[in-house]
Amino acid sequence: MASAAGTAAALVAVPAIAADAATQLPETAPAPAEAAPVWTFTAEPYFWMAGMKGRVGVRGLSSVDIDVDFGQIFDHIDWSPPPVMFAGEARNGRYALFTDFIYLGLEADGTSPGPLALFSAEANMNTVVWTFGGSYRVVDNGTATLDLLAGGRLWHLDADLTVTGPLAIREASGSKTWVDPIIGVAGDVALGNGFGLHGEVDVGGFGVGADIDWQVQGTLQYRYSDSVTLEAGYRYLAVDYADDGFVFDIAMQGPIIGARFRF
Repeated sequence: MASAAGTAAALVAVPAIAADAATQLPETAPAPAEAAPVWTFTAEPYFWMAGMKGRVGVRGLSSVDIDVDFGQIFDHIDWSPPPVMFAGEARNGRYALFTDFIYLGLEADGTSPGPLALFSAEANMNTVVWTFGGSYRVVDNGTATLDLLAGGRLWHLDADLTVTGPLAIREASGSKTWVDPIIGVAGDVALGNGFGLHGEVDVGGFGVGADIDWQVQGTLQYRYSDSVTLEAGYRYLAVDYADDGFVFDIAMQGPIIGARFRF
């Protein structure tokens, strides 16, 4: 009887011990939180062999037609001070801030239309073009990306114009600064073996500054290392601005080369 009583007591105790042990099992570890996006930065010095074609005018003198092909650009650049061209991006996940700065001094020959038609003209221009804004990545599938862009483009131009005729030489100078709002898209496609394509288009102005301000750019990229990407392509940038006798109706286009450094 004592043995039977002991057996019964053991059978009663087993569930109780099991239940107590269950209460002491470690809790299931929570799923690891997804790592928060970190900031990455890129810096890209580049050189744009931008030819220039269109009209430039300042108050007191008719606009001047100029036409400098990108193949002639080295003969027309004012190298003192030298050109400055630099782009950069700060990215955190799908969000990014971007900037693109250009300073270019140019000396161009041309003609003056209107009453001074076919008279020779000379334009000395110092141009600053600063594009800035933010972007949001709407596509990122490992092979291709697509970003929506919004921001502004600041223009600053100092121009000295000289028109030479058979009886007189007329000169005028002036400067103007304005900012155009812009919107656009940019995308990349990986081709494999380190190669890829980059494309970008934006449009702006809308009468806020210029009547129209737009650009298109396409480059072939080669990822030399995790931190260095080389690229070469073509860029077209046009603006049509006129205000109070100041005219800058210009298209700039030509090959572009650069090296992008990632930090």
